[in-house]
Amino acid sequence: MLKLKAFRIGLLVTLVCTLLLPVSPVLAAGEQKTAQVLLLYDSLAKGTPREGNVTILQRLLASYRVQVRTLSIDQYKPGTMSTHTKVITVMNAFDLKPVNEDYLQDLAAYEADYLHVGANPPQRIQEKLNLVTESRRQETIQLNMPPYSQTGIQVQDFIALKETARENAAGTITSMSSKRQTPFSTQEGPYAYVPYFEQGNLSELAMASVLKKWLGIETPAQTFLVFKEVYPFSDLELLEETADRFYEAGIPFAVSIRPVFSNTDFPAMKRYLEALKYVQSKNGTILVNAPVVYGQGPMLDVKMAGFISVLAQNGLAPLGIGAELYWSYDNEYTIAGLGYFDSAVLFPDEKPLYTERTDTSKSFSSSLYSIKMEQLQHLDRPENALPVFPMDTAVTYNFFENKEELQEAVLLLKDSRIPFADYKSGEHRVTTDEFKIASRDGVITINGNRLNLNYTPQSVSDKYEYEKRVEQSLTGAFNIQNKIFIALIIVSLIIFGGFLIAGYRLYKRKYLK
Repeated sequence: MLKLKAFRIGLLVTLVCTLLLPVSPVLAAGEQKTAQVLLLYDSLAKGTPREGNVTILQRLLASYRVQVRTLSIDQYKPGTMSTHTKVITVMNAFDLKPVNEDYLQDLAAYEADYLHVGANPPQRIQEKLNLVTESRRQETIQLNMPPYSQTGIQVQDFIALKETARENAAGTITSMSSKRQTPFSTQEGPYAYVPYFEQGNLSELAMASVLKKWLGIETPAQTFLVFKEVYPFSDLELLEETADRFYEAGIPFAVSIRPVFSNTDFPAMKRYLEALKYVQSKNGTILVNAPVVYGQGPMLDVKMAGFISVLAQNGLAPLGIGAELYWSYDNEYTIAGLGYFDSAVLFPDEKPLYTERTDTSKSFSSSLYSIKMEQLQHLDRPENALPVFPMDTAVTYNFFENKEELQEAVLLLKDSRIPFADYKSGEHRVTTDEFKIASRDGVITINGNRLNLNYTPQSVSDKYEYEKRVEQSLTGAFNIQNKIFIALIIVSLIIFGGFLIAGYRLYKRKYLK
């Protein structure tokens, strides 16, 4: 009996302890845990063909929802590698080896996932991957990464994999002169090596393929169509016609619109909102483009939240933000500008204007790698091959100048056979204090209420009082004053008239007797 009682008490204690244990979050099927990557480089290769490859790596990693810390090897501090799950080193200088002893010692002891790009791979990586490389001064190559290929790429100070006993991770490089073929990269377990990588050619997509395998990403990638540079003063009739044409072609698209922070009650702004509602009704998705920050001044977070509210109040549901990459490496912009969004399209930097630069990026639950359609036109592929990309990709266009450009784009995109996905089908959230906007499986909600995507045209009157009249609080006093002055003038005229009559009579008596 005592044993049974003790058993019951023990069972009760175990149950209570189990209930009090913290609940561990369980990742949904297919959900990828965010990796933390340390990206190191010897130089940014300014003025050389390799300039910009570090930035391309940052954007590619962002498309895989990875948080990245970027450091120069010269800035490396002891123990930094041990705080990251994966490390990438980019060596752009072919004739110089790193001299930072802290970096060299930590790298020699680092056992986790490591990817080397460019010259001077570490001895341990050479042994792990059985590397044999050769250097070439100048070369014209053909790069193949199925289903794409690109011919006539001019390279300088080129390193090629001469021999490797490991599997080919992505693509091949063929010398146009000798016709010799070598692998683009090699990988074995947690280690990978890419000898050649430059921006602006097919090596971007080949590198994306290497990264996907190295990061262990298994989620299928999707491709989206995004139009940029849409303003309130854009040709709104052309914008509506664009929506019609792509709706008829069965191509879903997104529009990254420039925000408006003042005068949102002007007729021009109302016409802008009406055009955007029409776009939304034609299977178009609205994204908020990062504003031109020069001259914006403080309170950026308040302005961004205010614009989101203007859209939501007018039945428009922005589902993400379009921004240049540097926004995700700025403490001010990541909080005040990007903090409302969990989805982003990261464009190449055109004119970075940092306020408080940081070496660690903001990661998003959904992030698209943007590539211009004109860049894809330089790539060759078999006619029967479906054009797909390793990473989530946004094929971008600047908004059209005229109907001819629109017509050309519609025909080109239809012929491209790119399987464009609907941005609304993914999970996206935009959250402010006032509004919670979300999408899932094509259903959009604002504050939990399903958004009606049907559009009913609303006329916008041009009658608007741009300068409000000053309130005339002294009008009554001035009216009384005017009446007094009029009365005084009348009395004065009567008196003056009396003097004239009296004077006339005196004159008549004196001179006309």
